[in-house]
Amino acid sequence: MLAYASGNFGKALVFGGADLTILFLLTDVLGLRGAAAAGIMLFAVLGDLVFDLLAARLVLRWRGAGRGYRWTVAIAALPCGAAFALIYAMPALGLHRAWMLALAILVFRGAYAVVDVPHNALMAQVSRDSRARGRVSGYRLFFSTASALAIAGILTPLVQQAGRARHFDALAATGIGTGVVFALTMLLCVRATGARGAGGAVPPLRGDRIAVPLRDPMVLGMGALALLTGFAMPCFGRMLMYLGTYVVARPGAVTLLLGAMTMGQFAGVLGWTALTHRFAKSRLLGAGHAVSALGLLVFVLSIAWPAGQMAGAALIGFGFASVFMLPWGLLADAVDVVEWRHGRRYETGLFAFYLVLVKASGAASTAMIGWVLGALGYVPGAVQAASVRIGMLGLGLGVPLAGALLAMLLLRRFTLDHGRHAVLLRALARRQAGAEPVSGSKRGLEKSSGPGVTRAGGAALSAQARQSMSRSIAAPAAVRS
Repeated sequence: MLAYASGNFGKALVFGGADLTILFLLTDVLGLRGAAAAGIMLFAVLGDLVFDLLAARLVLRWRGAGRGYRWTVAIAALPCGAAFALIYAMPALGLHRAWMLALAILVFRGAYAVVDVPHNALMAQVSRDSRARGRVSGYRLFFSTASALAIAGILTPLVQQAGRARHFDALAATGIGTGVVFALTMLLCVRATGARGAGGAVPPLRGDRIAVPLRDPMVLGMGALALLTGFAMPCFGRMLMYLGTYVVARPGAVTLLLGAMTMGQFAGVLGWTALTHRFAKSRLLGAGHAVSALGLLVFVLSIAWPAGQMAGAALIGFGFASVFMLPWGLLADAVDVVEWRHGRRYETGLFAFYLVLVKASGAASTAMIGWVLGALGYVPGAVQAASVRIGMLGLGLGVPLAGALLAMLLLRRFTLDHGRHAVLLRALARRQAGAEPVSGSKRGLEKSSGPGVTRAGGAALSAQARQSMSRSIAAPAAVRS
């Protein structure tokens, strides 16, 4: 499970690093105008929505040919790392035209989608146990947070220094080194994960499809959770520079607040992961949203108190650890629920569905922030009017607070705990072993063998009847949520 989760270090290194540095590369190194650079990035984000679906279709085709998730990740890791390196080598190669940059970024995002979709879907195969999936979610976030520290402490300063000094060769070396680290991380991840035999083709009856059952309550619930997670919760981080610069009037505090939030997230990874063995993931996710809401309220009440702001940021980070890690474990359980209801195992389709909604809602959130700031009359670098500062507070604190409250209400509908999930897995195992569907206890009794009476004189059902009744009664109850 640790080997699988380590892949998140490589994925976060290139994807998070690109998000933080490519815009700077386009404007400050290659000299593109802000509007042109923003257009390229928006084009790339819209491409992501298509790439995830195309990657899912490609993965399904390869799985049909007997190639599993691990094989797909290994094949796509090298092209993805090479595309990332090419972007940072383009200044040294003299490739400065906008269409060349846009094409290189699209190639990188497309190759990344072919890595991201199967790696996320592999989580449903690494472990079938609900408790173990909670731990895997924590391990994934731990490696992602470690990668974020590497980006902030190593990659970003190197790119900034290369841009200021016009050392394009050093910039190219930085991109190549990062791409190599990513490729090696993903190759080692799938090699070590292979010891568990995860990644084979699935039987035809349980064949995956990209067209997931959108009317299924579990699919609708995960879709709503994806929209809230992508749209509302990241608004605090996206607005933190504006809040620090214009609302609390302490631009230097932004780094400290980010550090406090990151340390709170590290503590949250350890705390929430330890609790996944005992409590259902949906309950812990609701608790994480509650802690995030508390941290946001502390931050609001501490606008004039720096120590309170640090405490609020740490609480928000602690809650965000649950908010961003546990939906993946819930999604893996949702694959089992949907398989029971529909007789097909929509692994690739459901993970692609979730990724598309998270990315689309994130892009919509970013566009909403820019539109609202422009409508309020925001002027960069100037003293902002009271209405603009209030709007910044609403965007950075009010939107995620509302999202946390809505998520808590939504998660009350998720009642699939560890025990019910275990019942569901046993029912799925019996179905795969060839147990016939039954409509009730009468048919189960008719198919029993033997006198049905123990030597002690008590009434008893045969093993076959007990198995049929268990499947017909217990499993539906387990997936009623």
